[in-house]
Amino acid sequence: MAKTNFIRFNTIKTYINDVKTMRASDAAIKELIERVDSIVIDVLSEAQTLAKENKRKTVMGPDMEKALEKYLGQRRLDWTELSEEIIRQNPIDLGSISKAINEFIQKSKTP
Repeated sequence: MAKTNFIRFNTIKTYINDVKTMRASDAAIKELIERVDSIVIDVLSEAQTLAKENKRKTVMGPDMEKALEKYLGQRRLDWTELSEEIIRQNPIDLGSISKAINEFIQKSKTP
């Protein structure tokens, strides 16, 4: 596979110098670039797989979102999105969630 350079050394070096008003060693910047490039490759490969599973030759937003969540973690949900996710759970899990919330409320009431 061809070597990739999704981010450039000088871009990172300049950002650290100008915006963060610090210096960084060349080795530190190279390590960051290698790891970020590796993550980008993994995310793109996963998005491609998801698109192919849906019989498409185009990577769409939902493919990229799922791939990003897989490799970088999920984004924080606002309260409406979170409540929708909770409501989708099975009755047993809803009971466990309710119990955990009640225990949290009880603990926060006691000084």
